Amino acid sequence: MPVVSIVMSTYNRENMVKEAIESILNQSFTDFEFIIVNDASEDNTEETIKSYSDNRILYLKNKQNCGCTFNYHTAHNIAKGKYIVHIDDDDISLPDRIKIQTQFMENNPDIALAGTYIETFGENKRPSWVFYTQPKMLDLAMNIYNPICHSSVIYQKEYLDKNYINYDISKKCAQDYDLYKQIIFSGGKLANIPEVLVKYRMHKNRITDIKNTQDIQIENANNIRNELLSRFYTIDKINEFNTLTNGFPYNKYRIYNVVKALEKLSQTEYYKTNSLEAELEQLINDIENKKFVF
Repeated sequence: MPVVSIVMSTYNRENMVKEAIESILNQSFTDFEFIIVNDASEDNTEETIKSYSDNRILYLKNKQNCGCTFNYHTAHNIAKGKYIVHIDDDDISLPDRIKIQTQFMENNPDIALAGTYIETFGENKRPSWVFYTQPKMLDLAMNIYNPICHSSVIYQKEYLDKNYINYDISKKCAQDYDLYKQIIFSGGKLANIPEVLVKYRMHKNRITDIKNTQDIQIENANNIRNELLSRFYTIDKINEFNTLTNGFPYNKYRIYNVVKALEKLSQTEYYKTNSLEAELEQLINDIENKKFVF
């Protein structure tokens, strides 16, 4: 049994998938299986994948395009590793990524899932949005945006299976945000390793930047935020909170409104019970100092 199962879903990425694959095959940590799901690509993606003769690769090909969420769900079910690592087909893992993340998870068995700091690059480059590392801070930030880069995550397969957690195939987009939500609801802890281990490519053909999938992603993300906020707000209060934080952090927003919303959040019993005063103060300070301005 491999220690790690690495999962990648790919579709029409003949110009980028080679770098993604080689960044995994050249890892300093070698005890892994590499599950690559070709989502019925119509270009030369398959030829690129098949050009690698490495017995760690488990290659699957869909007869029709099923969407990456379905592929992640399927790969999770067949993965044999203690840990599952995700990598997008257009990103690059640095050579010691798997070694460092695996060691982190071994040293922190209370963490269910951990991302890393990232370095962004590409034609549509903007600064990284990954700032926070501690579970409480991430729990707080999740109420207004997704603070973990999916292409950088590692998670405990046993923890997710034990709590009946998997990628929700009804979520075409924002499936990572939903996964983190499920872990939070199960009582699990999230973290980010404060070291750049992934190079995250930004380009015009990403799901986030294509109009039709962008709209779906925004709608799904808003629904996930609503579910997270339902821990301590009624629907009327959720709508009020969302009105103040709408578009954060990627679109134009008024800092005063976001801070006002977070100050209201601090008055709920949930945050008093969980002693999040320091984390809330840090988040407000970062917003006021324009840490989130892109």
